[in-house]
Amino acid sequence: MRERHRRERDSNSGVQFAAAPIDLANPDDARYLRAILPASQSGSASSWSWHDKIGEIHYAVGRGARIGGYAKLRVHKLERDGSIGEPVTTGLAGEISDMLYSPYGGQRGLIERFLTLMKVPADAYLIQCPDSVGGFDGIDFLSADEIKMEDPTSLRSGDELTRITLPGNSRMGEARLEERLTKADFKGRVWRPSSRYVDLPDSPLKSLDTTCELLHLLTMGIRSTLMSRLLSNGIFYVPSEVTEAKSTAPSGEKNEFHNNAVLNELIKAAVYASRSPGEASAGLPVFMSGPGIHGEQFRHVIMEQVLAETDMKLRAELIDRILMGLDIQPSQVKGAADANHWGSWSATDDELKVSIKPDLETGCWALTRLFLWKQMQDAGTRPGTIMKHVIWYDLDDATSHMNISEDSRQLVDRNLIGPAATRRMNGIKEKDAPTPIEYIRRLGIKMADPYLATFGMTEAESFDWEKIGSATPGPSADSPAAPAESAPGKGNPGSPGDSKSDTPKRLRPA
Repeated sequence: MRERHRRERDSNSGVQFAAAPIDLANPDDARYLRAILPASQSGSASSWSWHDKIGEIHYAVGRGARIGGYAKLRVHKLERDGSIGEPVTTGLAGEISDMLYSPYGGQRGLIERFLTLMKVPADAYLIQCPDSVGGFDGIDFLSADEIKMEDPTSLRSGDELTRITLPGNSRMGEARLEERLTKADFKGRVWRPSSRYVDLPDSPLKSLDTTCELLHLLTMGIRSTLMSRLLSNGIFYVPSEVTEAKSTAPSGEKNEFHNNAVLNELIKAAVYASRSPGEASAGLPVFMSGPGIHGEQFRHVIMEQVLAETDMKLRAELIDRILMGLDIQPSQVKGAADANHWGSWSATDDELKVSIKPDLETGCWALTRLFLWKQMQDAGTRPGTIMKHVIWYDLDDATSHMNISEDSRQLVDRNLIGPAATRRMNGIKEKDAPTPIEYIRRLGIKMADPYLATFGMTEAESFDWEKIGSATPGPSADSPAAPAESAPGKGNPGSPGDSKSDTPKRLRPA
């Protein structure tokens, strides 16, 4: 049980996470899971409810998970100083690296699901997914609601662990779908420990329960105002003295709303027009006859429909409070129309450091302890070799850099990076790199050397290179043109071209 409470603190976020290997063949671990599951299920109910009801929360959590989904998970070997080394692509570690995927969306699905669980219930359970014949089909993180354990005696005698993939509803006649898991399929638990009780998950949404309830009630109140028929459709006032009317609706159109013949005909015509908008008669007016003095008393009264400005301001404030409670920049969800590209880049970078990377590091740490090391241990790897391998992430695909093209040009000019790195930083594929011959020709163009500029060309074989090499600038000696009347100075004493003259430059003729 001591290993269950071992925690690791992230230097950037200050948030503590715990990862516990759980072996259901061990009675103590099975007892622990039976005790913690009900508490996790009841505690996460409200968090999942707000995630499903409030669109801003659903978008904010989903957006962060999708950004984190760009990460690439690989097995890395630690350097001597403990830093993350290069990824391992061969041997047992390389094989385990290829196993880091979920049957529900591959590696991206695995990462997105973990990040979502860390934001909503702050509690996740790692399992190995079996295929149709009981083989390996990836790994996945489950919420507590997805796990069903049978009676303790049944668990000891058999493999009675179930994953609920579709809860169903017996009263609505909806089917329930489940998957059986073996004891060996269950790997462990990852959670954010509560400051009060270390085994309980500390969901950020749980602390925002009252704020989420206020936002939901305010939204429903605004919805009621907008959906009110009395406010939106208004009142059609008909004077009681008018008792006869003839509508354009077919005679078979029934209406029993009112005993008043006029109202009965008006409602019948309105219902018919709404049901049959394509009919020509639906566009005709209602024909009526009655006392002329009452004709002007027909009124369509529209009630004033105003949303309180304080309600809208309160709603915006509540959304900001919820997003900040989730460690999410409000501008990333609501937009940053007033921010320049520098401010937008800074907010995105802050989101990566505060909201996404800490949870990614937690996921890598948990996968290392619960999956990588267990797989290597089962394969008979020595403990010293096991501890030198970790699972880590590469988030370069989701990282935005400011003017990275200009950075690459300055770095290559200072011989700090090579041509391959320059192409990568500018988004150019390696297959577009110049060939050795193209490089020589480009060098010849820069040096104004015709031979290098045409190196390897078949056409260059017919060139008279002696003629090209003896060519001098200016007119040819046998040119029929008359000699020039003026020429550059010969450097006579005192002339502008005489560099050896003792005459001060200011006294020389212009």
